[in-house]
This record gives sequence, structure tokens and C-alpha cells, in this order.
Amino acid sequence: MATSSKGLGKGLGALLSTEGIPEDAKDSVVELKINDISPNNGQPRKLFNDEALHELAASIKENGVIQPIIVQKKGTGYRIVAGERRWRASRLAGHSIIPAIVRDLTDQQTLEQALIENLQREDLNPLEEAYAMSNLLKSHNMSQEQLAKKLGKPRATIANTIRLINIDESLQDFIRNGDLSAGHAKALLSLKDSEDQRKAADVIIAKDMTVRQAEEYVRRLLWALENQDKSSVEEKEIDPAIKLSTKQVEIRLKKHFGSRVKLKLADSTTGKGKIVIDYKNYEDLDRLLKLMEE
Repeated sequence: MATSSKGLGKGLGALLSTEGIPEDAKDSVVELKINDISPNNGQPRKLFNDEALHELAASIKENGVIQPIIVQKKGTGYRIVAGERRWRASRLAGHSIIPAIVRDLTDQQTLEQALIENLQREDLNPLEEAYAMSNLLKSHNMSQEQLAKKLGKPRATIANTIRLINIDESLQDFIRNGDLSAGHAKALLSLKDSEDQRKAADVIIAKDMTVRQAEEYVRRLLWALENQDKSSVEEKEIDPAIKLSTKQVEIRLKKHFGSRVKLKLADSTTGKGKIVIDYKNYEDLDRLLKLMEE
């Protein structure tokens, strides 16, 4: 292990502060063997985009790791506190060492700092946030008020986020992949029956509703359920055959364009709707345009 002769520079400190992890006057950057470092199983972030990871690896090959990861000593090695994505990408890039800051932290502090870093960088999907917050509360006997203070968020935000773990399990992938936002999910939680949640989610996704539209739809649906008058709700349940064919078309288009594609169905009777194709940058957009022209 080679220790850097310089302490944490001002520019590097500013970068670290954007992660939400406070700079420590005792921090210094060292170089650690990548194989001596292991990921943190309690890390809030569970999903890593392979394509983005390979792009970061390519950048690291060219420029190196600009921003050190943060680790804690664990046995004969080290465990990642913040920067697992950089560590994974460095391994892909074929690097054997990585710049790091070693901190003496308790398990609770490790989880807190990992959560803060990801929240500040907006790296977590709403469910990862919810489970990480819930884990902190349960594992370390914290109150919502204490957690809110540590994360710099209102207590109501903490409570509303944690509620997301109660949504029907069959809908959780929709939240993870962005088909349903946290706002959509919170609206659906007003429906206590899992089957009602699933049916309402199908309509919200198919009709590409905004959060406000979803809230209004769920309000009308709740009134209809309470008054046994489902006919008063304009949006009808999406036919399973239509849902299946929509998914098949999305798969075909994704394979053809090499990009994420979503079909937004506006009218299940006529088939009216729109196609949304994701692209990463101008070069990727140019690639898609050429494919369309062909």
C-alpha cells in the first residue's frame, strides 16, 4: 500500500462534499489493492447499469479514478463505504489499485454515510431509498426524527418514502425501472387491496399519467370502490392480451434500436399511443436517426 504524501486537496474535498460525506481534516488519499477491497452488503444501492458501468470503465482507462472511494478497515482488508460503482468500473478497466480514503467507522456510521452519499448524488431509486431508511431505523434503533436530521430531510419525507416498501411486490419492479415514480407509488398506496393496486398501476402506466392525474384517478377509484360503482371510473382495466402484445413490441423495438423503448397506450380500443425511445447523448441520437432512415 503506497501512501500519498499530500493530504486531501481543496478541489478533491469539494468533490467529496458533493457526495454528501463531510470532509475530515485527518483524511488522506492512499492507494489500495482492488482485490483487498470488498463491497458492502448493506449498501443501499442494489442496481448497477451495465452499460453505464462500462462507459465509466472506459473513462477510467483513459483518465484514471479522479475521485477516491471511501472505505473502512475490515479484518485483513477493506470494505467500501462510498464509491462501489468506481470500484466495479476500475476492475472492469483492468486496474489493480485504486485511490481511497480509509475511515474508522462503526457499522451504523457506514450505512449512514453510504445512504447520504447515494441520496446526495441521486443514485438510488425510490425503493432502494425506502429499504435503506427502513434498515437504519430497525437495525440501529433510530427514530424518524433522528434520521431526518442526519439526512437533512423533513420527517414527513422520511415517513412517506418508507411507506413505499408496503406497495404490492408485483409492482416494485415498475418503480425500480422508472415506469412508476415515487409519486405514482404513493398514490397507489391509498388502495389497500393488492389486486386493486395492480389494476390501477396498469392503467396509470398504459395511459402515461402524471402524478397528479394518477392521484385523481385513484381518488375516483376509491370513491367507486366504496360506493360499489366501478362504472363511474372512466379508465377501464387494460386487457391482459393488450398488455402482453405491448410488452412484446417493446422487446422487438429494444432489440432493433439497442435502446430502452416504452410504448405509452392512450386508447386500448383504437391502439392509439406513442413510442418513447431513450438515448444517452447526441452521438447515440445520431445512431438512432440513421437506423430510422434505413
